[in-house]
Amino acid sequence: MNRRKFLSTSTAVGVLTIVPRNVLGKGFIPPSDKITIVNIGCGYQGLSEIGALLRCPQIEVVGVTDPNKHTNDYLGWSPNDQRNRIRQLIGEPTWFEGVTGHPGGRDIMKYVVETYYKKNRPGYTTGAVQAEEDYRELLTKMPDVDAVKIIPVDHLHSYISVDCFKRGKHQIMHKPIGNKMHEAMKVIDMATANPKIATHMLAYNSSSNNGINQTKAWIDAGAIGKLREIHNWSGRPYWPQYADIPTERPPLPRDFNWDLWLGPAQWREYSPKYTHCCFRGWFEFGAGSISDMGIYSMIPVFSGLQLGSAIAASSRFARQYTVDVDQIPRQVVNTWSYPLSGGFRFEIPFKNGSEKIFFTWHDGGMKPNVPYGYPEDDLPLEGMMFVGEKGTIVGGFNGQNPKLVGLSPADEKKYANIKAPGLPNQGEQVAEGTPRWLQGWIDHVKGVGKNPGSFEFVRELTESYNLGAVSMMRDGKKLLYDPDTRTVTNDEQGNKLLHRDTRKGWEFV
Repeated sequence: MNRRKFLSTSTAVGVLTIVPRNVLGKGFIPPSDKITIVNIGCGYQGLSEIGALLRCPQIEVVGVTDPNKHTNDYLGWSPNDQRNRIRQLIGEPTWFEGVTGHPGGRDIMKYVVETYYKKNRPGYTTGAVQAEEDYRELLTKMPDVDAVKIIPVDHLHSYISVDCFKRGKHQIMHKPIGNKMHEAMKVIDMATANPKIATHMLAYNSSSNNGINQTKAWIDAGAIGKLREIHNWSGRPYWPQYADIPTERPPLPRDFNWDLWLGPAQWREYSPKYTHCCFRGWFEFGAGSISDMGIYSMIPVFSGLQLGSAIAASSRFARQYTVDVDQIPRQVVNTWSYPLSGGFRFEIPFKNGSEKIFFTWHDGGMKPNVPYGYPEDDLPLEGMMFVGEKGTIVGGFNGQNPKLVGLSPADEKKYANIKAPGLPNQGEQVAEGTPRWLQGWIDHVKGVGKNPGSFEFVRELTESYNLGAVSMMRDGKKLLYDPDTRTVTNDEQGNKLLHRDTRKGWEFV
């Protein structure tokens, strides 16, 4: 039994608490020792989040991997946000001085990790972090690593996760689980079948939501009557969204493995319109605005109200037009990218089988109608709304600060004092340098309890948004879906789109 398998065995963990390390022999660690982890994905988001792992004394990052070696062409949200974040993290106020753009790549991640550890962990030796462009090569060289953090482009998530399950690696993954139904559900099935492999879906960090907790208390008390609909809306996409397939052929950036970046996707020529944060806008590489931010807002709704997987999904979107060679406006019938604005309407049953509700997602400026009794003429750019038979609850995008709307004065007074108990803040530190969500995962790695952010707990949400994506690819058609057989029952082409046309060498086994 190797060190990693020994660590994941709960009975072995109990023994480790009383057996000295020198007795265990080479390759074994007690629960008090560090969990070794490889960070897969060193782009803008990967670098933005590395601080949480570095500050945690129970974890050591020992490897980094990305198809990009070293670059400064990532897209960011302000001119120097990434640079300044890294400067503060590693304590180097002049790092990246005189360089324009946003840094990224495995060499930069390696430098950040080693610099931080050298300054904050006595005895640390620079050069201890291994860097490779292909995560598979790195994990083959480092077979005894305990865990991985998966944070590359969306379309690689499922393939990397399945591979790492087969290698017995504990996992932390940035949302989403996957952007195609078949592969995403395979990941969740593997998480369910391997309960000793600790997993964590990073969207859970901000999804223990006291606003939803309060909303549920009002719904349970009958404040708005029978719940009929839920609406969630966002101003996203906040990235360049392209309606046409790129035709320009810029040179491939130096030290960037485009073939590896494509992974399971069918071959196409390189374009910067596919990479960095632009990937989310393409059906092949991303999952649109709903999986960018809707996962954060929808997790507590699905879990709090005990919603099942969608049994039907339709979509709507703003049509896009271009001018053809005859100078005539032409509608773009788009089967390759998400629209600038759109939405999904899901029919979702409660898990207890009692009935179903409608859940509608809106993005790109689309919003639901202003409910009766709302004090303004328009809803804010982002928000969440629960519509009942006799009233409405309106809150922020994540359901925060909910307000009862449209109730009679007597009912407003009646329900004003109903207060739900607070939920723990997943971002707060429960130990030195360790937020609550990360400690929950660490405990699971060491055989203590079940992490509440585990992959299998987003099964229904993952199934639902991937069904919505297929509806959009089918020009908005309403698709009927059977969660038991995982098939679209009224559209054969839609059923085929639940699967990716996977490139040779990346097939699931």
